[in-house]
Amino acid sequence: MIIFPHRIETLEQVKPWSNWLLILACSLFSCGVLCDYITDESLIDSLILTDMMPGSVFGHVLLHADYLHLIGNMIFLWVFGNAICANTNNLIYPLIFLVCTLLAASVHIILDGSPVIGASGAINGLVGLTLAMYPVNRVSIFYLVFFVGGTFKVRAWIVILAWIAFDVIGLFVDGDGIAYWAHIGGFVGGLLLGLIALQFRWIQITTYDNRSLLEILKGEHPDLS
Repeated sequence: MIIFPHRIETLEQVKPWSNWLLILACSLFSCGVLCDYITDESLIDSLILTDMMPGSVFGHVLLHADYLHLIGNMIFLWVFGNAICANTNNLIYPLIFLVCTLLAASVHIILDGSPVIGASGAINGLVGLTLAMYPVNRVSIFYLVFFVGGTFKVRAWIVILAWIAFDVIGLFVDGDGIAYWAHIGGFVGGLLLGLIALQFRWIQITTYDNRSLLEILKGEHPDLS
């Protein structure tokens, strides 16, 4: 069974080209390492998240363990990154991504500390931002079961809470091999960043996008349906 989101129903205010460039950079660098076109071991080692050095903190998003790891992360970066980028702008979005990367990396270093690669912690920050900005927008989900495929739609908050629940469960059940603390730290950091940005109107949603989580928490639009 294969299941993954492929689109969030939200107004696109600008073309999210900075997210496209980010996906391109992650994909090209990761493929370069996986295909042995990039073989400088000192460079690669400097990008693995092992400490709070800038190259380690921000460079680990460019590395992925294998093609499945890369494809999975890039699908989520495409869906959630495009939604955030298209409704902030192409100059602010890279800063948002860097902040999410820093938050995820910091939590991982403090609470885990094992060497980590991959953009999933930063992407979970974007997922947290999406929950803050578009909790009731619909997400289109693609599924494939025994060669029978299709799509269905569900509210963003349902998809996102289910997604983060797997990380919380995995933290206690699985433990090794996946940077669950980076995922959780990125998600919580992105959620708080989104709520703060909405409160101070650093970012604003459109009337098309119904209501933000901040409005729901304030009781202005309490309905999640």
